[in-house]
Formats: sequence, structure tokens, C-alpha cells
Amino acid sequence: MTAPLVSVVVAIAGPEAQPRPVVDGFGKALTAAGYGCEFVFVLDGPGGRYEQELRELGSRWTLRIVQLEGGGLGESIALSAGVAKAHGDLVVNVPPYLQIDPEDIVLVVKALEAGADCVATWRHSRIDPWLNQMQSRLFNWCLRLIMNMPFHDLNSGTRGFRRQVLEEVAVYGELYRFLPVMARRQGFRVVEVRARHREEKGRAGFYGLGVYLRRLLDILAITFLTRFTQRPLRFFGYLGFGAIAVGAPVTLYYLWSRLGHDESLSNKPAFVIGAILAAFGVQLIGFGLIGEIIIFTQAPNLRDYKIEDVVEGGAETADGAPAGLDPSVPSDGAIGSPPAAPAASGDQAALPASAAVDGGADAVVEPTVPTVPTVPAVPVPPPEPMRVRPLLPGEDSRWDSYVSRHPLGTFFHRTGWARAVAEQFRHHQHHLVVEQGRRWAGVLPLFLTKSPFLGKNLVSVPYAVYGGLLADDDAAQAALLQRAEQLGRELGVGYVELRHLELRPGERQRSPLYVTFRCDLPEDPAAVMGRIPKKARAEVRCARDPKAPAIEGKRRESFGIKVTPDGSVDELFALFAENKRRLGSPALPKQWFQGLVDEFGKAVVIHRAVEPSGRTLAAVMSFCFKDTVYAYYSGSWNDVNVTGVNNWIYCAIMEWAVEQGYRRFDFGRSRADSGPAKFKRNMGFEQEPLHYEYLLIGPGSKLPEFHPSNPKLALPRRIWSRLPMFVCNGLGARLSRFIP
Repeated sequence: MTAPLVSVVVAIAGPEAQPRPVVDGFGKALTAAGYGCEFVFVLDGPGGRYEQELRELGSRWTLRIVQLEGGGLGESIALSAGVAKAHGDLVVNVPPYLQIDPEDIVLVVKALEAGADCVATWRHSRIDPWLNQMQSRLFNWCLRLIMNMPFHDLNSGTRGFRRQVLEEVAVYGELYRFLPVMARRQGFRVVEVRARHREEKGRAGFYGLGVYLRRLLDILAITFLTRFTQRPLRFFGYLGFGAIAVGAPVTLYYLWSRLGHDESLSNKPAFVIGAILAAFGVQLIGFGLIGEIIIFTQAPNLRDYKIEDVVEGGAETADGAPAGLDPSVPSDGAIGSPPAAPAASGDQAALPASAAVDGGADAVVEPTVPTVPTVPAVPVPPPEPMRVRPLLPGEDSRWDSYVSRHPLGTFFHRTGWARAVAEQFRHHQHHLVVEQGRRWAGVLPLFLTKSPFLGKNLVSVPYAVYGGLLADDDAAQAALLQRAEQLGRELGVGYVELRHLELRPGERQRSPLYVTFRCDLPEDPAAVMGRIPKKARAEVRCARDPKAPAIEGKRRESFGIKVTPDGSVDELFALFAENKRRLGSPALPKQWFQGLVDEFGKAVVIHRAVEPSGRTLAAVMSFCFKDTVYAYYSGSWNDVNVTGVNNWIYCAIMEWAVEQGYRRFDFGRSRADSGPAKFKRNMGFEQEPLHYEYLLIGPGSKLPEFHPSNPKLALPRRIWSRLPMFVCNGLGARLSRFIP
């Protein structure tokens, strides 16, 4: 597929322009990436000092010069004029100097080529003075707060867009900096790409009162244009009712004093102010009503939306034949073939009028065959090629939508898990997408992890029991695996780890170390207990009921423990860390658990088991996704096993899941033949093998051996289990980053 032509539009309006570095830098980067490019320079003012330099550049690059008459018309007009003279379908607007690293313009173009309509850039690692950075961050923070837009750097002068964006989105004055906001409101697909900051020109320090006032008015204007263009009454109505709410009570109070108590109004300025506010509020509401009338009369000409696709089904004509076909053609015959012979009957079969001839019994009648028009075959276009690319900024919702639809998608494939991992452990993500045209055919979440224990590897997904690729077919899977292996070689990793729950086609190295436990839930919460084996059921009754019977003839106290879905992160972490120390393993930091709660909200539930005295004995953090509840992180005190609380809390979670309408319960993974695996089997679960697959890439690479089953780790585990709790928590928070 031929790469699209990229038009780089540059507006020159001041003496700080540097055309040669811009053309050479961006031109070489785009050419090296395989894109044809052209440069359109718009001279908004006297441009004689640049003409000779631009003509020299034109001998080596495709370059066009547009001279605006008069000058000083503004960047919006210069941008529109440049786009009108550009020939490329993809347009990149850049400042007249190298504001970002030239290589990063390729990221902008790739985002457009991948399906984005407009791309905003976020200058990363800003190098301009701290005061300028602070003012820029305050400006963008105000915009995000007021307009709920996800952009971090609208002041960046580098933007990419398709031609039709500027054709349909009207920008004027200084609103060019808000082009991503306006395009998003119009229904275009807008994403943000990080770009390495290289240089910044312009005023430093405080800009002056006039600049701040203009920026404030710009924020007011863009807020009105994006939120109230088709609802002006709401904007003016809010202001009007606010003014009336303040002014009317003040005015009425003084009028009551004048009429009821005969007080003079001559020295009551508050009365005048209140009356003005009330009258002004009525006028504002009137302005809104006039705006609504204008919108109503112009509504047929307004179109503030974009149609991405139209799917049309087969329609029927009035006589029942499929649309587009001649009703005279028999519906049970193929087009271009003769119709079926008429059925025989006791009387002479009905014939067309032209076949009625004399001749008696010896006459031979030739039935006429209606002529069927030949329909030319419609050529079937070849399928679009598959391509694998990185996940782009702004595509998180599309990724999550694909994961939700895919039958093998799990909670850990979601982008929220990736954000939590990146924020807490600083592992860099390399998520991949395979697509045909604009249709996604598969995804593969990947993280680059670096560990002194495991080396440098790509893992899908760290700190999760499930992960790996999701694909629509074998071709998409093969494309993702090929790109993952290629990426692994580029990054110099030892292996690519794919934590698959189900078996995927193909032969790859697999680890038999882990198993998982899942079951379908009944429709009635009361039926959960009946599915638990007898011994475990007795343990549940012992923990739950204040007066439980003896277990297998042994005298055992009953405890009356309650399980509620209102546990806290502090309770869970204390119990989880205690369990980890007892097992000789580093615990994850408490910030990780809090980050999951902050990221997923109500999809994370913490159940806790509380004895009558109020002490929390055990806690479990569960994740809810689609029709499944994942019981994931857990902990309990060491001296509570005799109470049966561990059996009871999981039984209670399953009952709660049924009440909430979930249909599946996932007990999580365990090492085969370990104590936790035995406990889960005693609860009535059957183990399933986990298909952890590995693409061995580095020289001498092999399956990971850093796990509790390795006898070489027995001594470190014993030492760890004897350390004080505060030491385990402090070291564990740091070491857990290296054990993904």
C-alpha cells in the first residue's frame, strides 16, 4: 500500500523563523520513514529575507511559497491558506523552527495514518523557563477542568490533521490553538502524541496583562463554542438566573421596607444594584431566547457530527421482490439460468397466451422461456492487508471495547491495568494492535520489564495471572506473534512471555508450573453451599453459624463470623503482607492496591470477614469484569485457620456474586500441587492448566526459574519469613518491581 503524501505547512510571521533546519530535519525524518512529503511556507508579512533561502531549499525538496497580501493576518488565516495550497491528504502544521525533535513528526503521521483525524502534540520534558512551563500548565489545566478535554499542551505549535478537518471546522482569530478541541466537538477522532521538546522561541517570563486577558477571553469563547453553540439559552440562562437570584431578593427586601415601613430608598445603593442585576438577568435570558430562535430557524443547515460508516441491509420493493432485481425474474432460479418447468396437473398446464394454438391432441406446444437480463458480475475487492502497529494515545476506549467483546478478554487485558502498572512500577508498555483497514483484528498487551532476577523481557501481562494476545483469527494471531518477536529482538530481550488462559494454536515453549480454578455459578445464592464438598461445607457452618454442630465427631467451637463487602485497602494490605512474609515472598506496595481501587472504582470489591469482637480475620480483593468475579488478592491472620474463615469468606463471595448477577467465579492461579491448589480442590474446584507460552529470543534464553518452587530459593524464603514486618514491607515495595 502506497504511503500517503504528507504536507508540512509552516506559517512565517516573525524574525525567529529558521526554514532550513525545519525543511531538512522534517524532510529527512519523513523520507526515512517512507513518506513522500511537501512543504508549504505561508509568508504572513514581509518575506523577502526568506525567499532566497526557500528557493534554494526548493531545488532539493518539493516546496511551495504562499505570500499573503498585507501581512499580520494571523496564524489561523495563514494555516487555512497553506492547507488550500497543499496537495497531501495528511497535513502537519509546525512552527517555523524545530520546536520538537524531527523524528517525532513520524509519530504524528503514523497516528493519522492509523485512523486519527486530528493529532495534538504534548511537548515532553519541557526545556523552556520554569515560569513559562507553569503558565502553560495552568492554562491547560483550566481548559481540562472547564471543558473536560484530555489535552495537556494545546500551546504546542505542532499539530496533524486530515484535510477535511480544516474544511469542516471553522477556526479564526487565535482559535487555531484550540483546533483539537473544535475537531473533537465536531465528531472527528482526536488523539494526543508525546513529542520530545527541543527548542522554544518567544517571550519568556510574564507576558503582560493584555496577553492574560486575551487568553481568558479565548477560554470563555471556546467554552461557549464547544458547549453552548446549539444551546445558547442555557449559557445566558445560567448567567441570567444567577443575576436574578442575587438582585431580586435585595430589590424585594428594600421595596418591602419602603411599602411596609415607609423607609426612604434615596440612600440605599444596594437597592439600585439589586434592581440593575435583576433587569440585567432578564435581558440575558432574552438574549438566550433570541439565540434559540436563530438556532431553530437554521437547524436544517447545522451538522455538528461525523458519520463514520453506514451499513445497509437488503430492502424489498413494493411487490416483495428484493430491491434492485426485476420482479419478473423467478425467485427460485439462479440469475441467467432457465426457470423450472411448470408442474403437471390433471388439466392442461396453464400456458402463456402466445402458446395457445390449434392442432388437437397431436399438436406440440413449445412453452416460451422468458428472457432474463444478464447482470454483470460485481468485482469483489481484494481484502485489505493486515498490519501491526503500536497502540496510539487516545485509543484506550477502543482497546477496552475490543477486549470486552472478545470471548477470551479478561480483566487484566484492560488499559486500566496497564495504567496502574506503568504508574506504580514504571514498566514501559509496548501494546500492539493488528488491523485490516480501520477494523481491529487483534490486540497484544506487552510490557518491557527489567529485573536483576529475570533479566530484560517482554511480559503480557505483569502482576496478572492472565494476559497474552486476543485475535479474531489465526492470521491476526500470527501477525501479532511475528511483530512481538521482532520487537523483542529490537529491544534485546531474553523472551516474550504470554500468560494465556486458554490454549492457542501453534507450537511454542510452554510452562506447566501454574494451574487455575474456575466454575459456573448457580442462579440461586442458596445453592452455592450445596456445591461445596461436605467437609468444607462443615467448615463454613462452623465459621458462620453461632451454634454450629461438631465436625466429624470432633468438638469445635462455633464463631459467628460475618462477611461484608466493605473492606478497606489498609485492612487488606495488613493481612496480605502478613501472608506474604509467612510464605517468604515480598509483598506488593500498598499504593498498588489503592491505585487499583482508584483506577477501577466499583469494579474492585474488598470483602472482609469480621468476628463478633470486631477484629478483621481475613480479606479478599475481587475484580468484576463482564460476567465473572475474580477473587484475586487475599490475606488472613495465621491463627484463624481453626475457625474455617478461609472457606467461609470465599463461599460468601460466591453468594454475593450470584446476588449481583455474575455467572462465573474465578479462584485464580496456584502452583500445581501446592497448598493453595489443594485448598481450592477441597472447595470443590477442578484445576485447569494455564498455557503460559514463551518466545525465546535472546542467546541462551530459557524458561524463567525464579519462582517459589525452585529449591535454590528455599534459604532466602526462610530468611525473609523471619524478618520484622516493617523491614519486609519496606524492602518488598522496592523488590516487587523486579518480580512481575
